[in-house]
Amino acid sequence: MSENIIKAAVALGAAAIFITTRAYKHFSSKKEPSKSLGSFVLWGRPNAGKTTFISRLRGLEATKKEATTSERKYKNVSIDILKPDLFLVDEIIDMPGTKDRLADWLKYATEKDHVFYMIDLSRISNTDYDSAVRFDISETIKALQKSKKIRKRINIIASHVDQSKWSSTDTANINNQVQEDLFIRRVYESMEDVKGYVYSANLMDTESFKQLIQSIANDCQS
Repeated sequence: MSENIIKAAVALGAAAIFITTRAYKHFSSKKEPSKSLGSFVLWGRPNAGKTTFISRLRGLEATKKEATTSERKYKNVSIDILKPDLFLVDEIIDMPGTKDRLADWLKYATEKDHVFYMIDLSRISNTDYDSAVRFDISETIKALQKSKKIRKRINIIASHVDQSKWSSTDTANINNQVQEDLFIRRVYESMEDVKGYVYSANLMDTESFKQLIQSIANDCQS
């Protein structure tokens, strides 16, 4: 009889260990909740890199240039490139970069949490392009100043580094050098009381893009 009791106790002990182990694995495997970065709206003149940025943010491979012909909204975008950190963009809006969409851009800029305007570094020596960018920034500033937003910011993303005069610059130094460019500096200074950041990246390079997103995530939480 005592032998049976011992066997039963051993069996119960083994069952308890099995259940405890399964429970530990179940709860320890659960992901930490993602940190919300709020809503994003992104714009810039055609071919600035908007769709490439959003595709990569969504974890897709951007292998070719794709023109945006209609407005697109993506909700609950999980940023996998920053693992093990978990971040979530509540909504991000992509729209054509044509001048006729300026009114839509200004509306979203006054509504969404984080405003990103993309500048193509390979085109900043083009007079027409420079004028268009300055006009867009000026109109955005006016809209933000009139809005009820507390966080009045325009964040500049300088793209196409690999096709610009900074193509051979070390990744760690690109942002500092780009901000010293006369045109970029004038754009930044024109923001007046509307603040913002300037980021630079080669969107097609994974490490460069990861650094860009890490900087954006840090700044969105500050």
